[in-house]
Amino acid sequence: MVQYNFKKMTVVPNGKDFIDIILSRTQRQTPTVVHNGYAISRLRSFYVHKVKITQHNFQEKLSTIIDEF
Repeated sequence: MVQYNFKKMTVVPNGKDFIDIILSRTQRQTPTVVHNGYAISRLRSFYVHKVKITQHNFQEKLSTIIDEF
């Protein structure tokens, strides 16, 4: 018979808290300042990088939650 240890599972945050956790982690991992003189290609790469980091953080957090179940 399989024994489950539900006490070790982390609490799944609600949607608003989940987004706040992910976005604050993204803010810590990426630069936050965009200067007025940047070329459009540099701005585009800046925001593409932010989106990719955010996607990675979502995937990592959701994978952790799923693996615990």
